[in-house]
Amino acid sequence: MHRPRLLLSLILLLTGLLKSVYIKAESLPWRGIMLDVSRHFMPLEDIRRQIDAMEHFGLNTLHLHLTDAAGWRMEIRSYPRLTSVGAWRTAPDWKTWWYGDRKYADAQTGHGGFYTQDELKQLVAYAHQRGVEIVPEIEFPAHSEEVVAAYPELGFNHAEMDMQSEKVYLFMRKVLEEVCQVFPSRYLHLGGDEAATQHDLQPTGMRRLKQIVDSLGRRMVVWDEALTDEPADSGMVIMVWRNIDTARKALDLGHDVILCPGKWCYLDKCQDDPTREPKAAGGYLPIDSVYALPNVLSTSGRKVMGVQANVWTEHIENPRYAEYMLWPRAFAIAELGRTGLDAPRDVKTFHRKAIEATRWLQNELHVNAFPLYNEVGERPARQRPVKSLSRHCPVTYLLPYHSYYEAKGDVTLTDGECGGWNNTDGRWQGFIRGGMDVVIDLGKSRKIASIEGDFLQSTGPEIFLPYTLEVMVSQDSINWTTLQSRSEIESSRPEDYQLIGWKAMGQPKPHARYIRLRALTGPRQGWVFCDEIIVK
Repeated sequence: MHRPRLLLSLILLLTGLLKSVYIKAESLPWRGIMLDVSRHFMPLEDIRRQIDAMEHFGLNTLHLHLTDAAGWRMEIRSYPRLTSVGAWRTAPDWKTWWYGDRKYADAQTGHGGFYTQDELKQLVAYAHQRGVEIVPEIEFPAHSEEVVAAYPELGFNHAEMDMQSEKVYLFMRKVLEEVCQVFPSRYLHLGGDEAATQHDLQPTGMRRLKQIVDSLGRRMVVWDEALTDEPADSGMVIMVWRNIDTARKALDLGHDVILCPGKWCYLDKCQDDPTREPKAAGGYLPIDSVYALPNVLSTSGRKVMGVQANVWTEHIENPRYAEYMLWPRAFAIAELGRTGLDAPRDVKTFHRKAIEATRWLQNELHVNAFPLYNEVGERPARQRPVKSLSRHCPVTYLLPYHSYYEAKGDVTLTDGECGGWNNTDGRWQGFIRGGMDVVIDLGKSRKIASIEGDFLQSTGPEIFLPYTLEVMVSQDSINWTTLQSRSEIESSRPEDYQLIGWKAMGQPKPHARYIRLRALTGPRQGWVFCDEIIVK
């Protein structure tokens, strides 16, 4: 008569054993995913599907980015205009709206949406049953255009709440009280990032906000711009998105730290050949690079609290594309969170497991995961040396490269190495404020058949092919002959890689010692990126 109860006990025991195999003692407490539902609204059934996948792989924290300029997504009963106005914009896609009028509308004429408190409570319960804690984010003080549009009296300017106004702190208290009624999470994420003004007020403003959060019995999480030099502020959990050095500083000051640096954890970048992938924010981040997220320790050996993958949706217009960008790359975060960042890593074994995870996601949950088993991989040009007359020749820069993208410095353009799909891979050199203008000394007069620069276009971060290109040669670096002069060079592809320059093409091949290549920006301005100048 006790067999059904015994069978149930065995099932529960086996389930616990299976989970214990996956979640080990070394596992990080915060193993997370962030979904940006502000830039593009995501229906609840799609969020639930991600929660199902999270449960399977041992991810335990869903960070919901609920508010930003593009839309306020949670019902707040004490401030109804946050959703009657702030949840609806004049264009369905973020890019058109952001580079257009940036105006708000209403439910009848606008595009967007929001979740009611009852809907969110149901989502919280669904996640809780699967071992996932939902952490809400309410942005403060910046990324608040929708708040200011709904309640102008709260604004310092069109994008930030006024940190000197008592009305703002009353607003935040009432909002957070309602948030806490819906989300029982131990944590509240309160933004703190990318404020363009009020910098001298921000430390005090964030401390006042922390007092509110503390009084509600929660812990405050903030982006790393809110980090101060004061150990007394260490009660704030710092979510590091900019660089590893910031994480180390936060640990040294006594903070709990969650790692999600953009170089490894921003999943709005292409995960394969960008010329074949859907539009993205730019850059290249394959799953093996996510798995390479470095370990960080404080000087005292203090470890990070967690790791997280972030899916920002400025360029991701629908939920099926969002999960394509999320999976299986989030599996890498799950593995790192499960084993801890200081555990040995076997990339080949991990990659094989990631392919198995991809097939499971597709077959069992019908998740639109990127087909990792068909991965193209790194740009072929990066994997072979360049044959060029200019290899290892000195370069004079008439326009400087930018310090953020200096690559190998003055030897970059003649080192015989092309860059990969990613403009931040240390081989691409970036130029702004006009473009690139360089002179190469071949050391002696040579017969020349072609002169080409290898250029990159990635429209998300405003990197464009040069608008005009001029190729010149000289024997003495004083008197120049123009071999090629082109203008209005453009590509309609958001991600593109082109050799642009001059070829003899049956014409007499000139002799020259010096080569000058000018690759200049056009009406769109932006960046020019080049990795190599190839002379044959």
